[in-house]
Amino acid sequence: MDAECKRTIVGRFLKIRPQIEKIRVRFAENFSLKGSVKIGVFDNYNIFMYFTNDEDCKEIGFKRVIEIEGLQMWLQKWTPDFKPEEDIPIVPVWALLPQLTFNMHTCHYVKQIPEEIGTPLEMNLATRGRTRPSMAKVRIELDLHKPLSTSVYVGSEDEDYPLKVFVQEVEYERIPKYCKQCKKLGHDLSNCRVMERKRLAEKQEIERVKYLMQVTENPNTHVVNGESTEKEVTTAKEAKIQEKGEDAGTTNAV
Repeated sequence: MDAECKRTIVGRFLKIRPQIEKIRVRFAENFSLKGSVKIGVFDNYNIFMYFTNDEDCKEIGFKRVIEIEGLQMWLQKWTPDFKPEEDIPIVPVWALLPQLTFNMHTCHYVKQIPEEIGTPLEMNLATRGRTRPSMAKVRIELDLHKPLSTSVYVGSEDEDYPLKVFVQEVEYERIPKYCKQCKKLGHDLSNCRVMERKRLAEKQEIERVKYLMQVTENPNTHVVNGESTEKEVTTAKEAKIQEKGEDAGTTNAV
């Protein structure tokens, strides 16, 4: 059943999307397809695009972001785990294989080497044409939930295997940021608003607990800006007692 939807791309707007007819018209104006596409509404922010041609689906999906009616629409491959409130963490990324021996600049090797990192999709034009012998380049589907690998083992230690084992360095181009807290693309934990609000709430709760503990231990203790003012409170009470005594003495004298 999932195979029937393999050519489906989710388009997600960061703001309320334009009218669906405007989206369809602008998409047709901006992109030429070999096949056709059906564009339907999921909700006020998400649309589904179902392509009849594999190449069309890949070419549009690789763009990541397109502009419709002045609004950015993020593109993501549909999966059965799709949730409208979350961004899918699987994205197309260029993987670079620097100093890969020139005899391995073939579809067989270049797509096989990064399989442990992500699903290989295609080689770039220079690698296919063997015009950049210093580096091979392949696009892969990268799962941003997983740790990022910077090297892979290639070959085998078996003496009968033609390719001897070696370590291949792997570099990446423009990996999008992904926040594991709110499950959104475009930022990470270091600048997540949800995480910041959570940290602020935790800090306020710690301060509240400290205040309650100090008040419980000594009812005469007040806390202002996190600092005890017990001395000031005691001094104020003594001044009031002295004032009452003076008032009483004045009354008796009269």
